[in-house]
This record gives sequence, structure tokens and C-alpha cells, in this order.
Amino acid sequence: MESSMFFVVTIYLLVAGIDGTVTREYTKQSFEDTWACHSFIHRNKMELLTPHIIKYGDDLKSWELFCESRYLKDLENI
Repeated sequence: MESSMFFVVTIYLLVAGIDGTVTREYTKQSFEDTWACHSFIHRNKMELLTPHIIKYGDDLKSWELFCESRYLKDLENI
């Protein structure tokens, strides 16, 4: 049985007062290839970050957006 691979946006946040990083996955959309995922990030950075800016305010010190691969079985568990 062949597993289908998709890509999801993963958001890594560095927040003051929290040890390590806070990670979140954007689950509203998945992508068939990394190019589509990176293009989405490029066009939608504010949509992706605004909820975290609102939640953490000035405690949000840094952030990174990545495209990470997942198999279909992994997406069904999100």
C-alpha cells in the first residue's frame, strides 16, 4: 500500500518566559508539494502569524514558518 505525502505549514514561536519553542501546525490547508506550501507562506504570513501575535503580544520574540512533510495517515490524526 502506497502512502500519499502532503506538506503542512508548521509555525515555530519563541516566547519570553517559555522554555523551548512553541510549535503550531496550520491545519486549514495542506499542499501537494513544497513549492505550493512555500508560495502559500509567502502570500499569507500575516494570516498565519496574527493569531499568535494577538495571543502572546510583546512576549513573542521570534518566529519561523516551515513546510513539513506528512503522510496521509498523519493528516487524518490532526
